[in-house]
This record gives sequence, C-alpha cells and structure tokens, in this order.
Amino acid sequence: MAEHIQSELAARYLLRSLLFWRKVRDSRFREWQKRARSAAWKNVEWNWNELGISESAREAADTLEFVPSEAFAHPDIISADPELADYYRLLACVPNKGKNQINNAAERKDPVKLCRFLNGFLSSLFVLAAKATRETLLNTIFAEAGSEWQGTWANYIGSEAAKALEQILASFAAEKGLLDADATAMLTRTKRGLVLKSGTVLLFGSEPDVECRSNAGQLICVMEIKGSADKAGAQTRLGETKKSFSKAKLENPRCHTIFLPSVLTPAVEAQLKSEREIDQVFDLLAILKDEGKRSEFLKELFKFHLRENI
Repeated sequence: MAEHIQSELAARYLLRSLLFWRKVRDSRFREWQKRARSAAWKNVEWNWNELGISESAREAADTLEFVPSEAFAHPDIISADPELADYYRLLACVPNKGKNQINNAAERKDPVKLCRFLNGFLSSLFVLAAKATRETLLNTIFAEAGSEWQGTWANYIGSEAAKALEQILASFAAEKGLLDADATAMLTRTKRGLVLKSGTVLLFGSEPDVECRSNAGQLICVMEIKGSADKAGAQTRLGETKKSFSKAKLENPRCHTIFLPSVLTPAVEAQLKSEREIDQVFDLLAILKDEGKRSEFLKELFKFHLRENI
C-alpha cells in the first residue's frame, strides 16, 4: 500500500477511535435502563397481546430478572419519556434506519404501533436468548449503537472529502478570475455550488457529488467523490459510482464522468479498464495532498471539460 494511503488511514482510524470513545463516554444507556426499570413501579397496565409481547418472551425476561418495563416497550412509558424509545430500539438491535424503512411516518408517531413493532423484535430476542445473562442482553445496546456510530463515521469521511474538494474548486475558480460572485451568492441561497462567468454552473450534491452544467443547462461533466480509504468497500463504492454515472450518461451520452476514489484495489483497477460509464479516474488523496497533482486535475477539469480560458 502506498505510504500516503497508510498515513491517511492511520490518521482516520485515530479519529474513529476518538469518535467511538466519546460516544461511549457520553452515552446514556445505563441511565435509560434504570429509568425504564423504575417505570415498573408506576401505574402502567400491560395488555400483552395488544402490545405484541408473547408469553414465552415474558417468561424468559422474568427468568433473567427483567421487570416488564425494562424489557418491553409500553406506549405510556415512551410518551412520558420519549428518550426511552431509543433504549428499547437499541435493546432490540433495530437500527434507526431500519425502523424508518419498515414503518411509515404515521406508524412511527403512533406509540402503540411503535411499541408493537419493537416488542416483536424484543419477544423474539428474549426467547432466543433465554439462556443468556442480563448483562449480555443489556450489552446488545452497545453492539447496535456501535454499528450506528460506524455509519456516522463513514458518512463523516465522505462528507469531509466532498467538502475539501468543493473548497479546492471554489478557490481555483476565484483565483483564476472565473467565478461570478454575484450569481454564486444568488445560487447559494437555495443550493450548494458555484457559477462561473461563462454561465457554467457547478452544483454540489450527493448523487452525483459534483454536477457541471453549461449556460444552456446541458449536463457536461459529473464527478463522484469516494473519501473512504478502506479497501474492503472499494467494490461497493465502484458500484455506487457506476449507478450515478449511468444516470448522467442517459441524460447526455457525451457527459464526461470523473471518478475520484481515495484508494483502488487491483480488482477494481482491472474492472475500470472495461467500464464504459467511467471516463476518467483521479487519485483523490493525491489531489488533496499534492499540489502538482491538484494542479493537473484542475487544469484537466476547467480547461478541457468545462472549456474555460485559463
């Protein structure tokens, strides 16, 4: 692995470690568990069937010395203490994204329906894990939270890489006298992007990460920025890029597509040789770290694809 990639990976994983440490330090899981357990002494009536809690699950929870409110969600409890909805969700090992995909907005706002949904998972979990210990089951909260923190980290890496490239593009356009400051100010009231004096517009988004349109509105160039330097997901990131570029080519077959990965595996490099959707590949880390590589990329983009006079 190239030295600049190794050093970048080391720096990123250190930041990841700090993120996870802070998340654990600031977590309120044990406090939530105590609040859920104390709710058992309040005047709460349990309609087991209505709330989707099986008899075998209740027996398993009782064997493990869980009180009902500590093991299962109740609409009165989460209505009085909304934070506890996350306690039950994490205990059930249900990612927030998964909850939102399975339940529509109305169902998520209905306490009874939300509790039935969570209790379905919790009932299955308690029956399957009946021979476990209290601590083992409570620690599943950290397991699920950890997977969500990893998602937060991955999104952070991608967004930071995109922001860095956006800044490079904006600085270059301003330095070369290409930027239409007034038009850009008007554009950025509603969107993220730049307007050049030629009328070309660079829009920053999510798919594609950078979209370049001529003054006539024609799509002339798109870029996908993949900030992760982890080789394990290289194939997935290539697939996401191809999907984005296919849409661009459907709109304009002559649109120039630029792939900006932080790292490539030999398998992905071999595949790129036959990919028709991807016209050009640049090393993202080299652009961010090396002034010469950055100048080479910017000249290629602005002079040959955006047709700017630089």
